[in-house]
Amino acid sequence: MEGIDTTRLGDIYVRREADIVKVRERVRRLAREMRFDTTTQIKITTAVSELTRNIYEYAGSGAITLAVACRQGGVAGLQITARDEGPGIDEASLHAIMRGQYSSTSGLGVGLTGTRRLMDEFEIESGEGGKGTRVTIIKWLPPAEAAGINERVAALREDFNAEEDESAVEELSRQNRDFVRILGELEEKREELERLNQQLTASNAELNEANARLHELAEMREEFLAVTTHDLRSPLTVISGVISFFTSGRLGELSPEQKNMVSMMERNTQNLIELVNDLLDAAKLESGSLQLELADVDLPALVHEICEPFEQLAREKGLTLTQEDAPANLPPVRADRPKLRRAVVNLLSNALKFTRAGGSVTVRVERVGGDALRLSVTDTGVGIAADDLPSLFDKFEQARHRATRGEKGTGLGLYITRQLVELHGGEIHVESEVGRGSTFSFTLPVAGNNTKDDE
Repeated sequence: MEGIDTTRLGDIYVRREADIVKVRERVRRLAREMRFDTTTQIKITTAVSELTRNIYEYAGSGAITLAVACRQGGVAGLQITARDEGPGIDEASLHAIMRGQYSSTSGLGVGLTGTRRLMDEFEIESGEGGKGTRVTIIKWLPPAEAAGINERVAALREDFNAEEDESAVEELSRQNRDFVRILGELEEKREELERLNQQLTASNAELNEANARLHELAEMREEFLAVTTHDLRSPLTVISGVISFFTSGRLGELSPEQKNMVSMMERNTQNLIELVNDLLDAAKLESGSLQLELADVDLPALVHEICEPFEQLAREKGLTLTQEDAPANLPPVRADRPKLRRAVVNLLSNALKFTRAGGSVTVRVERVGGDALRLSVTDTGVGIAADDLPSLFDKFEQARHRATRGEKGTGLGLYITRQLVELHGGEIHVESEVGRGSTFSFTLPVAGNNTKDDE
C-alpha cells in the first residue's frame, strides 16, 4: 500500500488447524496491547481468523505477518498480511469477490468480503497457476491511541513473541467472554436506536400534520384566488363596455379633455383585465385544470394578426416593429389558438416594454427540423443579466425587479408563456446580453406530430 510505512512485529506460520486458534490468540492479545477498544478487537480477530482459515483450507499452508503501520499525520494502526502459495484465485472470481457478488459452496468469497468490511484498508493480489494469494489489511487506531506508538514497538514485539501456555478451551472461553461483552454493547445500541426511532416517529407525525395543514391552506388560497379573480373580471368587463360606449360616439362628440380621460380609463381598465387574467391562468396552470382545445393553426397568419394592433404602440414609443416574411408552405401547428395567441402576445408585449425609443423588435417564424416550427421575438432592449436567466421563467420573477424598471404587471407573463408552450408539447428558450437585447423563442410540433389529443 502506497504512502504507508511498516515496522514488522513477527510472523506466525500456518500448517495445521490448531494454528488458526494460535493466530487468533496472538492477534487478539496484540490488538489489546495496542489499545484498540473491545469491539474493534473482535473485528480484527474475526478478520484474521477468516484469512487464516482460507490459508489452511484452500492453500494448505502459509503465514501471517503482523506489523505496525504508520502514515503521514501521526496515523498508526495494525497491519496484517496473509500469504500463501496455493492455487490462487482467477481474475473473474477475484472481481466478483470484491463486488460482494461471489458465491461458492466453500464460502471463500464470503470470508474475504466480510474481512474487507471489518477493516479500514484491504488489498489483495492473486493469480492462477500456483502463484498464491496475498491479502493485506489494516485497522487504524484512534488518534489518542496512535500517539507514541513507535516508542512502544519494542514492547509490542516482545509481547507478541512471548509464548502463552494456554489451551484451546481457555482460548474459546476468552472468545465467549468477548462475545458476551460485545453483545451487551449491541443491546445498548439497540435500545438507543429504539429511542431514536420513537422520536423520529413522533417527528414524522408532526411533519405529516403540518404538511396536511399546508396543503389545506394552499387549496384555500387557490380557491380564494379563483373566486376573487372571477368576481373582479365581471365588473371590469362591464366598465370596459361602458368605456367603449363612450368612445363609439353614440353619446355625441367628446371634448379633447374628455377623450384624454376616457382613453386613460380604457388603458387602466385593460391593464386590470390583463392582471386578472394572469392571476386566473396561473391558478389554473398550477391546479392542472387548464384545458386545451386543439386545432390546426396557421402560425404566420396568427402572428400577422397579433402584430397589427401592436404597430401603433410601437410607433408611439418610437420603435420599429418588423414581421419577417415566413417561408412558403409552412405546415400548421396543432394548438389551442387563444392560448397560443396569449403566449405570443406576452413575448411581444415584453419586447416592446423593455426596448427604448429608437430600438427595434423583430418577429419571425421558421421551420426547424422536419417536425416543428419556431417563433422568435428579437429586441434591441435593455437585455438580461446572465445570472438572472436561469430563473427568468419562474413565477413572479419579473415582479422582484419591477421597482427598478418602472413597469407594471404581475410578473406572471413569462411564467404563463412557458407553461402554455410546454402544455402544447413545445420548448421555450432565451438568449440575452445586457445592453444588447434579447431573443425569446419557442418551438411547437407541426400538425400530425403533436401527441396531445383534442380536449
